[in-house]
Amino acid sequence: MNYRLGLILFMASCLSACTPSGNQPLTFMAIGDMPYHLPEDFERFEHLIQTINSANPDFSLHVGDIKSGGTPCSDEYYSTIQGYFDQFEQPLIYTPGDNEWTDCHREACGGFDPEERLDKLRQLFYATDQSQGKHPMPLERQNSWQGFEKFPENARWQEAGITFGTLHVVGSNNNLKLDSTALNDEFYERELANNFWLTQLFEQARETESLGMVLVLHAGLDYQTGNERNGHASFVQVLRKQVLDFGKPVLLLYGDHHRYQVDQPLRDHNGQTITNFTAVQVFGDRDMHAVRIQVSPENPNLFLIDPFYIAEN
Repeated sequence: MNYRLGLILFMASCLSACTPSGNQPLTFMAIGDMPYHLPEDFERFEHLIQTINSANPDFSLHVGDIKSGGTPCSDEYYSTIQGYFDQFEQPLIYTPGDNEWTDCHREACGGFDPEERLDKLRQLFYATDQSQGKHPMPLERQNSWQGFEKFPENARWQEAGITFGTLHVVGSNNNLKLDSTALNDEFYERELANNFWLTQLFEQARETESLGMVLVLHAGLDYQTGNERNGHASFVQVLRKQVLDFGKPVLLLYGDHHRYQVDQPLRDHNGQTITNFTAVQVFGDRDMHAVRIQVSPENPNLFLIDPFYIAEN
């Protein structure tokens, strides 16, 4: 074999090995708001994990709410879920929901201090620069940036020409307390971190000439930015500006309201639909299924989105 032919064959084999699944397009799963109903949902969660493993996606995303808002926020429960996450054959990337920390003050949840529970989540799920899953993947975490050491849950990575990022934006009004006597230090600090991280994600996407972006968070966002009582308002303002400036497809994956839905809820200042932004709400609660997303560069919308039903559930 001559040198030129050998080099060509070597480069071809490397290219194949470095794509997500050989020459197959990038495929990933999105789930969230589960398991809720215990203990019966543990078996259903196992069915979901086994079916996703058989489908062999490149990775999976859990958009938050690893429990219902009425079950205990105990260390033991968090460890149980971590054990389930490590049953995913492929990498599993998880961003927090509100049920596992902001709502833990409820009596039914154990009467915990929410910020103490958030610290526990960070210790358990975000202690390394890797995802969850049996075969984890490396992630760049926001806590590696000076001034944002408290926020390991915000992460980013790139696959198949797409920039991915998680953002810690949750339901329950993003933990913005409306009582005039309440302290909102946690909210304002995390809001600053999220808005900074969102801007950084778009900057990275532009610098790398990404084909598109995938943003992962928990909250069903309130897009009404004129309401100062809206805990999502400033984030949505940054999101709107960045999506318009970017101009390429942006996919937002979220949970919170437990109903599979695909829509385009973001509007410009004239009230017109921003057409390069698509939001997908995953299944949850009683509907323990997944959403399968495939990156299709030849498609002008870039992302092919399909429900992925778990027959046993």
